[in-house]
Amino acid sequence: MSKSYFKGQRNQQLGIALLLSLLLGCDTPTTKPTTKHIRPLSLQKNNHLVVATSDYHSGALVEINLVENKTETLPIAIYSDAIIRNLSSSPYFFVVNRLGADNIEWGNRLERKVLGQFSVGRQTNPQDIMVVDLNRAYVSRLSSSKLLKVNPSSGGVVKEIDLFANADAKTIESTDSDGYPEMSWMVKWNQKLIIALQRLNTDEGYVPSNKSQLAVLNLENDTVEKIITLTGTNPVTEIKIFKDKLSVGQAGRLNVLDGGVELFDVNLKSLGMVTTEQQLGGDIIDCALLNDSLGVAIIAKNIYGANRKTQLVVFRLNDGEVISTPMDPGNYSLHQVIVDYERKLFYVADRDPKQPGIWVYDIKTLTPLFETKFNVGLPPYHMELTD
Repeated sequence: MSKSYFKGQRNQQLGIALLLSLLLGCDTPTTKPTTKHIRPLSLQKNNHLVVATSDYHSGALVEINLVENKTETLPIAIYSDAIIRNLSSSPYFFVVNRLGADNIEWGNRLERKVLGQFSVGRQTNPQDIMVVDLNRAYVSRLSSSKLLKVNPSSGGVVKEIDLFANADAKTIESTDSDGYPEMSWMVKWNQKLIIALQRLNTDEGYVPSNKSQLAVLNLENDTVEKIITLTGTNPVTEIKIFKDKLSVGQAGRLNVLDGGVELFDVNLKSLGMVTTEQQLGGDIIDCALLNDSLGVAIIAKNIYGANRKTQLVVFRLNDGEVISTPMDPGNYSLHQVIVDYERKLFYVADRDPKQPGIWVYDIKTLTPLFETKFNVGLPPYHMELTD
């Protein structure tokens, strides 16, 4: 299984050498996709799509201006295995440099520069960061049993939080023998921090153990309010918010159609699986809700075979059945999907080694907004909307 399959798992099997090949300060020509039809894209917020790109040898940070429809490679070097986060309503960005770098770098997009960098512990393999403000942030680490609370401006560690400190034995119990809950993606939900616990067994090749969970941290006092056991195992997608619901895609075991997309209501009560991998026809790579009636997913087929590939599929929420396959590139390249609810668009990261880029899709028509994709240089690995 290649390292491009799981965001939270691919970097556990092999440390990637840090080859920072960006030429800092060089002028980068902007690119525009070919227009298929015109529609206004300017809004008061989320006018940029920031993309962490990587070919697993080097990494680059790219900014797409959604108003002017152009891209720019920023003069900021990032690790070859990294994700991007942004502080809401501000120009500040945070790059989580994962296994082999094990640090956070942060800076100002408007100033086009890095302001600081700090370690989160050697070989702890950070997965995500949730920044409350410039003085408070939380870092999930795959190879650690504790959530890290930091001051991102200074890089100082405030505390380490044991997510299972007050849990009963039944909650903690797992066949996972490595001592780590494998915390990965996080999302801020009201005054709670929701943390995905993959519960993988590293002694058996990172297969999921007998349960996976969500930890719910109260941000007012840093205490764990509860730990929720998921319907499936191995949550690999980001925990995404749509109105008053959360969704999380669970892949289970590779090449076994045992996962699905689970929904939670505003009280974090499970609404069950709204679709399954059996219905989708492949292993879940990423997913999101498009509106009140439709969801979208990237799935992988034949992942251990010579003809493995990814597809973009749209499914109904009422019965989980696939109604459309907007994209079937015929290779293993689709990686992430995020929804721009204000513009009624969604963006698809395509890691095609020959023509990597970002596709823009219209939610209403389920067709590309442009005839070509945004060219972001290196293959896109992780993207996020920001002001």
